[in-house]
Amino acid sequence: MASRYEKEQSRFAIFDPVTEETVGYVPAFTERQIDEAVKNARQGFREWSARTQYQRNQVFYRFIELYMERLDELALLLSHETGKPLAQAKGEFNSITSLTRGYCEKIRHLYGDVFPSGAEETKGVKDIVFTRREPLGVVAAFLPFNYPIDLFGQKVIPAIVAGNACLVKPPSDCPLTICRIVELLHQAGMPDYAVQAITGSGAVIGDHLAGHPGIQAVSMTGSTEVGIRIYQKAAPNLTRVFLELGGNDAFIMRADADIPLAVTEAMGSRCGNAGQICCASKRFIVHRSIADDFAQALKAALEKVRQGDPRDPEVTMGSLINEQAAITAERQVALTVEQGAECILGGRRFDRVFFPPTVLTGVSAQSDIAKDMEVFAPVFPIIPFDTDEEALAIANQSSYGLMSAIFTADYKRAFQMAQQIEAGGVVINGGGCFRLSEQPFGGYKKSGMGREGISYTLLEYTQEKTYALKGVL
Repeated sequence: MASRYEKEQSRFAIFDPVTEETVGYVPAFTERQIDEAVKNARQGFREWSARTQYQRNQVFYRFIELYMERLDELALLLSHETGKPLAQAKGEFNSITSLTRGYCEKIRHLYGDVFPSGAEETKGVKDIVFTRREPLGVVAAFLPFNYPIDLFGQKVIPAIVAGNACLVKPPSDCPLTICRIVELLHQAGMPDYAVQAITGSGAVIGDHLAGHPGIQAVSMTGSTEVGIRIYQKAAPNLTRVFLELGGNDAFIMRADADIPLAVTEAMGSRCGNAGQICCASKRFIVHRSIADDFAQALKAALEKVRQGDPRDPEVTMGSLINEQAAITAERQVALTVEQGAECILGGRRFDRVFFPPTVLTGVSAQSDIAKDMEVFAPVFPIIPFDTDEEALAIANQSSYGLMSAIFTADYKRAFQMAQQIEAGGVVINGGGCFRLSEQPFGGYKKSGMGREGISYTLLEYTQEKTYALKGVL
């Protein structure tokens, strides 16, 4: 098989991970072309930001109509380039619809302040002083492979709703649907230069865009390693940086936890998109008295999961994004077994890119998977504990802190423990894979910086300016 990103006359081939068939091609941008795109984006920003908010919002409403007319075609394309089931692919477009409408409505109510006149500093002279929020300029948005459409709605849509121009770096594995979405924005009436897709090598584009003096903000979802590099590249220009990075989220079950509920929530949190979710629960920290019961109930439920052809409507779990991802997951499971765990379900990839639901019992709190080894596959390591203090210590020993979960019948104790968990969010009696459009979403520690969500992102993508009309009263 040829390399997944076979370079051919300055373009990259994109393959279906399941069938290995070529789905399409995208250009491989050079640094010179990136510079030209940034220059053009400044022109696009001037044109786009000059429109009224009403005019901008009308473009987005038309955009929704355009992609909904093509929903089946776009979802099929997304399924082919990611390996996710069709139903899950369509679900991403439902997400972008609610996000687009939400941001358009929120921007209409993003008010400034008016300050009292006759301040002491002006010796009683009556002035009018007020503030307005204005766009930053050009934003670079780096999208991940696992939920590219949803994250387009979380990053690109608020940036351009606020009047910024945006350079979009689609995921290298699956850029085609994002490129089509950008085309539909142009068809809806957005200036071509105000939103552009920049495709090709992530390393080349990431370094060059993040460090470019013509970029006013960078928003990125991806690995912590890449996030740190982007932060370093952006620092000399004092470019704003918003990062949503890795996670190894804790799922704590006290002795009084509802086991059937926990099994349902564990599967809902970990099986979506074949386990390739940043905020999925990834460390199952279970009281020793119920660890075996939970493991057996979870195993029985996971054995019923239908995994296979993503276009089969009966299939609920597709493939991983590529063969290397499956190989990595297999090696991580093998390492955990070497470190003392027992694999009672799954553990080995099949058909190159598929990784089955995997249950690991007796996982040591000192093993890599119990700390900072993030597994991007449907793997359930069960780590036993004896006291609440021990559970919290295991949860907090990771350098990550994105989301978390606590299962218990004692809500007072749940809140007490939630206060001690070092994570950006805590779900009580539910899986940690929880993200509403409005909530502030982001992590503690090495899971990122900044917050995304309809209530927050527009503030990140705008800046406040003070207007003073001196002596006018």
